[in-house]
Amino acid sequence: MFDIDQFVDDCKGKRASAVKEVLEKALRDPEGVKQAFDAVVPGKEVGQGNIADMALYKSPELTILKAAVPAGFKSPPHDHRMWAVIGVYEGQENNTFYRRIGESLARAGGKDLKAGDVMVLGVDAVHAIENPLDRALYAIHVYGGNLPNAKRSMWNPFTLQEEPCEYEGLKDYARQLMGKEPPAA
Repeated sequence: MFDIDQFVDDCKGKRASAVKEVLEKALRDPEGVKQAFDAVVPGKEVGQGNIADMALYKSPELTILKAAVPAGFKSPPHDHRMWAVIGVYEGQENNTFYRRIGESLARAGGKDLKAGDVMVLGVDAVHAIENPLDRALYAIHVYGGNLPNAKRSMWNPFTLQEEPCEYEGLKDYARQLMGKEPPAA
């Protein structure tokens, strides 16, 4: 059975490559992961709350989140400015990667993660995510730092111009990308 406290201990002080191995091992029991996470981070409907609401563990060196992404969700491009290890335990997360071109971005590939898949993102990675399914996506996100307090960037998904990553702005862009409100003029 998946044990969250043991998982946290196994991730502490590790590099991204070692955390990837820990996460791959955990995802061999996706139902155990789901049950453990549902018991610890219940209450919010998918898509409500903020990053801190989903944190299982947070320190200056490590953040572990239960990511709950609503059906049809699309994010603007963003960075983390720290390594990240993403492991899907239910649903699908499609990633589009970008590279910086001067003051803008250019697409640079992608990777779709399905249940059981794990991916490492480097410190300089810029990506956007999408849940293409008609049901929620659930994943474990492990970051090599204090993600909720990090100074990060996001890019306007329509102009690809960089701006500070603020949670409300990210949610506004996501609503626009999902067609729930028109793009700002």
